Amino acid sequence: MNSVHGIHHITCISGDAQENVDFYSGVMGMRLVKRSVNQDAPDTYHLFYADAEGRPGTDLTFFPWPGMPSARPGIGLTMEVQLAVPVMSLGYWTERLTQYGVRLGEAVTRFGERTLTATDPHGLPIALVETDAREDFAPWAASPVPEARQVRGLHGVRLWERSVAPTAQLLTETLGFTAMGEEGGWHRFAVAGGGSGRTLDIAEMPNASRGAWGVGVPPRSRAMRSASFTSASAQGSVPSVVSTSSPSPETCRS
Repeated sequence: MNSVHGIHHITCISGDAQENVDFYSGVMGMRLVKRSVNQDAPDTYHLFYADAEGRPGTDLTFFPWPGMPSARPGIGLTMEVQLAVPVMSLGYWTERLTQYGVRLGEAVTRFGERTLTATDPHGLPIALVETDAREDFAPWAASPVPEARQVRGLHGVRLWERSVAPTAQLLTETLGFTAMGEEGGWHRFAVAGGGSGRTLDIAEMPNASRGAWGVGVPPRSRAMRSASFTSASAQGSVPSVVSTSSPSPETCRS
């Protein structure tokens, strides 16, 4: 099989749909490019956030299931979604997310990349990772975030596995990834030369319990790009059942 070329999209489970839109569109400044339904449960939304054009590699999507219990972190699940932001922008993002009452971790350096961790309103761990300019990004003119600070797309993911070896074998022998080294117990794998949108980190957790799906952690699925793909077409309007106007900091804290 041909090598994949990076992350195409990541799909997660969230709580209330409006709270999800308020955060990812109103606070993070990503465009709500599409509102569809879950094909397996048509009474549930499928919300797509991306750059202005919905390009592959910029798409973070959610199924809002407010009645579902919180997830149980553990083996076999993605433990963090990483979003790419411009170099020297973490100061801006720290100030903005603090203004909106978002739970933040400390800014750290991982594999040479400056990173700020945070938790979205429904418990999903995210990380903003500073990265050089990406060619696969189209800025959104109507974003509440200035173009020079906007989220550029998906940077990577972090997984827990009981043993790294089986997943490493699949990644390197079948999907075309390369092992890039280990840091702080995390093993990094990269495809297509590495860089933003082309990395995956795995921690070996032999004594951890198996995780379970739910609201917040973890993502429901991760899709990779191949040589042939079609981008999601951006839609100019979203039905009024969810509002895309930017929330106030007081609204996000309530």
